[in-house]
Amino acid sequence: MSIFLIRHAESEANINGKTLSHASIALSENGHKQAQALCSKLPKIDHVIVSQYLRTHQTATPLLEKYNLNFEVDEHLHEFSYLSKRKCSNTNMDDRKAWVNAYWEKMDYQHKDADDAESFEDLYMRVQAFHEKLKILTETYAQKNLAVFSHGQFLQLLMMQIQEPQSLSKDLMQQFRYNLIHQPIRNTQFFTY
Repeated sequence: MSIFLIRHAESEANINGKTLSHASIALSENGHKQAQALCSKLPKIDHVIVSQYLRTHQTATPLLEKYNLNFEVDEHLHEFSYLSKRKCSNTNMDDRKAWVNAYWEKMDYQHKDADDAESFEDLYMRVQAFHEKLKILTETYAQKNLAVFSHGQFLQLLMMQIQEPQSLSKDLMQQFRYNLIHQPIRNTQFFTY
């Protein structure tokens, strides 16, 4: 049996909608359709883990309803929040573009945009912690299926670490950014662990 690592369906932010907070971003109309389609692509699921962000809950909902399941929230799974939550409130991708570029130009894994933002090092530590949890879960899910709903940037680094573990470094951060741009994880794309 398998552990499925899944990026949430299309969100309002993914289509350049204005959003109030990182955590409250909802799925788009198309995202709800993607979540339904995903449900039919996966085998029977025995347990679901989501991030604390609304869009992962909404993506998991069709599976939860189909198999009459409850979900577990894992604090490590949320998206990489490298820009200040206060600054980003009521903005869209176009509004944030200059801030995004400024963050990545620094290429400093310890840099925080503000006290309510994460550093790349913070993301790295969350990914490492969840990767360790996955190793433990493999025994539990030897005979069952687990669906884990997370986010593009979190999954990008997790998959990099699963495929080729690396220490925290500027090189890793640069490779991560390159992969985000050139090999992004699509909405509802999933990986089998």
